[in-house]
Amino acid sequence: MKRLLAMFLLPLVLGPLSGQTLIVEGSSTRMEYDLNALMQIRPVRLDSLSRVSLSFHTVTGIRQIRLTEIDSLVPDGAGDVAVYRAGTESRFRIADIDRITISPVTLPDRAEDARTGSEFMQDVLGTAFAEREPLILQEFLNGNIPDIAREFVTCVSDFQDANGVTRRVEYDVMSDYLAIGTNEDYCRIPMGPKTAQAIADTYGCILTTRKLCDDIWRHAVVHLSPIPYAPVGDNNSQVYKFIEHNTDINAARDAEGGQIRDLIAGIKKDVVICNAIRTKPGYVAIYGWHYTSGSPIQPLYTGHVDWYVDYSHGIRLVNAAIRVDGVPLQAADILKDPILYKLLSDEDGAMSQPRYLY
Repeated sequence: MKRLLAMFLLPLVLGPLSGQTLIVEGSSTRMEYDLNALMQIRPVRLDSLSRVSLSFHTVTGIRQIRLTEIDSLVPDGAGDVAVYRAGTESRFRIADIDRITISPVTLPDRAEDARTGSEFMQDVLGTAFAEREPLILQEFLNGNIPDIAREFVTCVSDFQDANGVTRRVEYDVMSDYLAIGTNEDYCRIPMGPKTAQAIADTYGCILTTRKLCDDIWRHAVVHLSPIPYAPVGDNNSQVYKFIEHNTDINAARDAEGGQIRDLIAGIKKDVVICNAIRTKPGYVAIYGWHYTSGSPIQPLYTGHVDWYVDYSHGIRLVNAAIRVDGVPLQAADILKDPILYKLLSDEDGAMSQPRYLY
């Protein structure tokens, strides 16, 4: 999808300026956006599966509006730009905009008064799983995620289908694991598979498969060694261990010179989807936590009940709209197909239930 998004952006930013032009003086650049050009490109380039958003990078964070919903963008001459969609209006102070980009997903906006990662983790510090999960879910449904989670990375790989035909697969993945908070203060959140699935559904995403976990590791810019803790009673399933692990990961990333927007791997076991989630309801599938050699600590494992969570678990989301040889397809349809499923899964059969039920 990176190639397609570039096609969106070039006429928007670099095309001949006519009609309504929006000039943005960002922190490092001056950009001119031809709003008429954007409106003309939208119906031509977007497909029926698209969740592409127009992302306004502002002083209060990224605000995303699904491109297919936008009726018009109008600078009002008084220092604002108005975005009209379905009879509603959103306004942005041009002086507050650093830049405008195109994102392959549309996620809910984070409220300005939302809790930071530290504040949320302190609020749930002494909670048990059943008490904590609905609180976690609500934060994500309310868009309380750092801006870095909104900037998906596009991976392009050549995979063979079940007939041995090589296909070009393009998928968009979160650069890191689901976290609550801001870019400056966030915490990666271990959670149960039902909560993770509800978030993925709301965001228009899927959970990873074992095959995608391995491929994401190969595409990653930052590879860190896993940071395991010895089990002492049930300590590893306590929130304070989640916080400790998050802190240790960030310290290791910084020591390696990694940046927060880099695609990172080796830091968590992924909660994944596989055929066993249908045959073993009430359990969670985990996989990964790769060494820097690329070998995972955790083989595919389905022995934990779905309410078991520890510090090592993480949720990595992939955009559900995946392009196969340039054609947009739903990931669930690919995984259910007896030929195409091999593009996203390394199992021996198509996945009749590519999601956790909740």
